[in-house]
Formats: sequence, structure tokens, C-alpha cells
Amino acid sequence: MKFKIKFADQIVGLFIIVALAFFVVIVVLIGANQRWFAKDYRFVTSFQSAAGAAPGTSILMKGFTIGKIDKLTLNADNGVDAEFHIYDDYYDKVREYSILELTVSPIGLGSQLLFHPGTGEALLEEGAFVPTADSIQGQSLIDQELVLIPPKDDTITRLLANVNPLLENTSKTIVTVNRTLTEVNRALAGQSSGPLGDIVGDVSAAAAALPGTMAGVEGIVDDVEGRVAALLDQAGSLLAELELIAGNLEATTAAVRDPTGLVTTLLDPSGSIKTFLDDDDALYKKVMSIIGEADKAVRSLQGIVTGLNGEMPKIAGLLNETKTAIKQAQDVLEGVKNNPLIRGGVTERVEQESLYGAMREGSFE
Repeated sequence: MKFKIKFADQIVGLFIIVALAFFVVIVVLIGANQRWFAKDYRFVTSFQSAAGAAPGTSILMKGFTIGKIDKLTLNADNGVDAEFHIYDDYYDKVREYSILELTVSPIGLGSQLLFHPGTGEALLEEGAFVPTADSIQGQSLIDQELVLIPPKDDTITRLLANVNPLLENTSKTIVTVNRTLTEVNRALAGQSSGPLGDIVGDVSAAAAALPGTMAGVEGIVDDVEGRVAALLDQAGSLLAELELIAGNLEATTAAVRDPTGLVTTLLDPSGSIKTFLDDDDALYKKVMSIIGEADKAVRSLQGIVTGLNGEMPKIAGLLNETKTAIKQAQDVLEGVKNNPLIRGGVTERVEQESLYGAMREGSFE
């Protein structure tokens, strides 16, 4: 006997309808989970490099995924143009002055694309350009404090992020030092045309001209010493003559005091003086004229001796200053010759006591 189920077609059709209903529900749930039926707002941006970013990369804001990267293309300026979308649930966060920040871990722990909302009141229109944090426009917005950037608590990332600028500054410093040393070496070799080369050239010219100058100074010193020696000889001669005159005056005084001497005999009324004076005072006037001339000569000699005594300290000081200048010039020559940049400067000179110290300190009255 055949077994026949009543309403078999209806039961099969019911199962098919239920299966289709479950399929539709599952598709709707999957679509809802994948945001097939949600409204997404699309925007564009530009990166310097696509390293760390790829289509499908999530856009995070304080740990929440608010959008994703849709497309990356290399533009004519070798930059990377990107298209991304923001979910409709977070569209109210996309305000004016908002930026994107692509952070790449320096120790290979991946990358993150962060969204920082702006402080503006107006919402960005769909399709607007959103700058990145490393761009000029983004840096300007950050400097003006128009972007809400939360503090980062990744100490290692912040420290490692500061290593690269430090290394770049160190490299620049080393390059600057190398250029400076090269310029100094070229200047010392006489190959530089800059200010340092001019200074070295002037020093070399001065060092070359210094021996001639020293010879001239030594000639002047020799001439001054010769003149001083001549003045001293003349002063000695004058002093000797004064001593001779003083001796003659002493002898004359003694003769006058002697009652039996020649002077007394001459002064006798009947002596030779009476005979000489008996000519209307002509001999007296002649003698007085001679005595006046002698007095003038003695006064002139005294003035010369006084002036010479007054100038002796100045002459001695001039000689000492000249010798000091010669020593300093010799030190400069030795410093240039030894090259202070390499050999350590000028050799210390032992001071020599002045030979004219006693003459300067003595009294010339």
C-alpha cells in the first residue's frame, strides 16, 4: 500500500519560504553589520607616503573606528592622494579645522590613522579636503590650537619620535663643523677667499713686513743712543770746564787775599793798574765787557746743563719703552712662526731688569 502525505506540496513550499526568510534575515544582518545600508560621508586627503596606510585601514578617534580608507593613488607631485569615508554615526565630529594623523610605530608595532576633530562650529561638507598633521596646513592649525588633540600616553613612541630630529640636528652640526674645519684649513693654506682668508693674508703680510719694521726701530734706537751718548759727552766736557773755571777763581781769590801778592802790587797807587787806568776808563770798560760775556756764557751753560738733567729721565723712559716694544714685536713674530692654532702660542719670556732704572730713579737736581 502506498504511503501518501496529504498536503506534501504545501509543506515543501513552506519550508522553502522559511529558508528564504532565514536567508534574507541573515543577509540583512550581515549587511547591517557591514554597513551596506548605512550612509557614509566621503572625504579626501593627501599623505607624503603611503607607508602604514592601505585601502581598508581603519580611522580611529579615541579608540573608536569612525571610518576607513577607500582608495590610495600616487599623484603627479609624487604625493599620495587618499579617499576615505566617515560613518554617519560620527559625521557630527567632522567639523571645520579637523585633521588626520598617520602614526607609524618606530619599533615595528604597526601604524594608526587617527582623526582629530576641529574646534570650528560648521561641519565639513562631503568631499572636502582634510589636511594631515605633518602638512604645512595641518601644522598651522595645530600651532593656532584649532584642533582638539588628546594627550598621548605612549612614552616609548614619543621618545623614539624625538630621536630622529635629534639625529638630524647632530648630523647638521657635524656637517657644519666639517665645513668650518675645511674652511680653516684652506685659509691656513692660503686658498680661501673669504674673511678668514683675508685675515690670514693680512697676518702673513704683517709678519713679512715686521722684520723691516724691526730693523727700522733698531736703527732709531741706535740713533737715540748715539745722540744721548754725544749729549752725555758734551755735558762731561762742560762740567770739566766748570771745574777748571772754579779752580781759577779759587786761585784768584787766594791771590787777592795775599798782601804781598801780584794783585796787591797791581792795586798799589803807584803800580801798573794806575798806569792802565790812566786812559779815561777805556781798559775798565773793556774788562767789564769781557766779564759780561763770560757771565752770559756761564748762564747759557747752566741752562744747557739744567735742561739736559730734566730730559735725562724722559730719554731713559723712551729707551725702556722702545725696548719693550721690540720685545713685544719679537713675541708676535714668534707667535706667528709657531702658529698658535697648532703649537700652543708664544713662549713665555723672562723679564730682564732695566739698565736705566738707577738713572730714572736718581735725582738730577
